[in-house]
Parts: sequence; structure tokens; C-alpha cells
Amino acid sequence: MKRIPAQRKNKSVSKASVNRSARRKIYRVGIVSLVFVVSLGFLFSYTFFKYLNQNFVSASSASSYSISDDKIPTVSYMVAESLDSDPIVIKKVNFIIFNKENKKVSIYDIPVDIEYSLPGEYGMEVMSKTFALGGLNSDDKYVSGAEAVSRSIFKLFGFKVDKFVLTDAEHEIFFDQLWHEGGAINLVNLKDVSGLKDSLRTDLDIKEFYDLLSFVYSLPSDRVVDEENSPTNFDDTDVFDNYIREYTYESFVAKEGKSISLLNGTGYAGLASFGSRVVQNFGGNVVATQNTINEYEKSVIISEDLDSSTVGFLSRVFKIDNVISKDQASGYKENEIDRSDVIVIFGFDTLGDLY
Repeated sequence: MKRIPAQRKNKSVSKASVNRSARRKIYRVGIVSLVFVVSLGFLFSYTFFKYLNQNFVSASSASSYSISDDKIPTVSYMVAESLDSDPIVIKKVNFIIFNKENKKVSIYDIPVDIEYSLPGEYGMEVMSKTFALGGLNSDDKYVSGAEAVSRSIFKLFGFKVDKFVLTDAEHEIFFDQLWHEGGAINLVNLKDVSGLKDSLRTDLDIKEFYDLLSFVYSLPSDRVVDEENSPTNFDDTDVFDNYIREYTYESFVAKEGKSISLLNGTGYAGLASFGSRVVQNFGGNVVATQNTINEYEKSVIISEDLDSSTVGFLSRVFKIDNVISKDQASGYKENEIDRSDVIVIFGFDTLGDLY
């Protein structure tokens, strides 16, 4: 009578021992599997991003400005019918504004079959031909062509264009998805990525590209907007200007609060007005927009504070490397030099980029 419970107890102990042993084995297998998966993921990520970085480096221009810390970085996104054709014909141009402070991405589709007043010697021309015109007689037709499109966007929108991405029609859907959905996971499409080596040109580095896609991925889908108020000429810019100024009133230029004068030193009408539009669209305080007393061959920025972020911004967007202090400006007889913190004088050397 007493042996029966004893037998049941032994069976119970044996069963418990088996269960514990099985659990330990499962646990060990689980740990090994987890380590394997993590290691594989790390190795894949390292190899993948190293591969991407090589492609980016080989395709990048000499641009040294980093957008990683920019609160409102922008990208001109271009799709060519084929990068192997000659001349290269652009079938799509988007201007993309990544507004990190207001958690929004605005994608402007710029019609490529409308004639625009292009900067430089091209006059009125459709955007689809701008790339080829910019690449003429250039050592790198891809970079020069992309810069020509970017400067045309700059003139049309009156807003800085930081970086460019150029691909061909074969990868259009892939990149459209990236800009609308973001996320590094979308890059892990080896079938698409493996074909990009000869079909991608950009001056973004891998960190900048990753940061932009991470930002897009962090947003709800309704915060990535295909905008419909893209300007098509200089008579219909008010909608865009009013829109963008809502988001730049607290920019670093606005916070510095420098009084800025834009002066036209060429005699060609409209340069100072365009410069004023660019500055105001980025939150700057414009106190004067007018012609100079004298004409100037070379553009110059004059400031009492050469380390100002505003001065750096103006130098970059207007491509003016000649930056001097007020103490060095004795040869300039413009009245606004004494009345403003920062003075931009547009000379004849800016006509190719701005006029």
C-alpha cells in the first residue's frame, strides 16, 4: 500500500528532471540561435553599408556641406530616361524639403515640359533639357548637369537646394518608395540595390542618406505630402513663399537676427529682389533691397561678424566666397554698409547662377 505513492513520486521527480533538462537545452539552443541571428544581421549590415558607401563615394561631387545637422535639409531628385544616353534627358524632377522641426516632408513635382527662365546663358528652356545643357563641355557631365537643375530649382523656389540624387527610369519606383516610406529596411532589397552601381549619382554621403530615410520612416504617412503648389514662373511664387516662411521663422538665420542688405551691383534688374526673396524665405531680416552706386565685377559679402552662421549661409547659397569684414570694406562706398549687419553685393560673377 505504501509503495504505490513512492513509485508515483519517483515518476514525478524523473519527469521534472526531464522537463528541466529539456528547458535547458531549449534555452541553450535559443541563446545560440539569437547570437547567430544578431551576428549575421551585424555582418550583413556592415557589408551592406560598406557596399553602399563605396557606391556613394564614387558618385559624389566635391560638395563639402553636410546636412546631417540641418533642420530643413533639401534634395533635388532627378530621374533620367537613361544615364547611358547622350544627351541625357530628364523625365522627372522633384524638390524635396525635409522639415525636421515641424515633422513633415514636402515633395514638389516640377513639370519638366514647361519653359522656365533658367540661370545663366540658357534663357527660356524646358527642365528636361537643363541637365544636358549644364553638362556640356564639363569634365563630369553628371555632376554639372545635376547642379544646373539644382540651380534652376533654387531660382524657381527661392529656397536653398542642398544635395542632389540622380537615377534612371529603371529605378524610379524604388527611389519613389524610399522618399515616401523611408527606413533602412527598404534599402535591403538586394535585387534593386545591386543594380544601382551604374545608375546612381549623388553628393549625399551614406550618413546623410540614412538620416533622411530614418526621418521619413519616423513620420506618419500623412506627413509625407505630395505638394501641389509648385511655382512655374516668377509671377506665381507667393503660395510657396508664404508656405515656407511659416516654417523658417525660427531658423538659425532668424534667431541670429542680423539686419541684411541685398544690393545689385550689375545693372541687371531683379538680382537684389531675388536675393531678398531667398533670405526672407529662410527667415532672414531684410532691411534694404536696391541697386549699388557703382557696378561690381566680383560679388562680396561684408559683415562685422565673419563667424556668423548667417554669413556662412549666404556665402553657400549664393556661391560667394569673397567675404570680408567691415574694416576691410573702405573701398566700397555703399551707404548700407554702415546701416546693416550683413551686406551682400551681387557682382557680374553671379549672373551665371542667379540671373
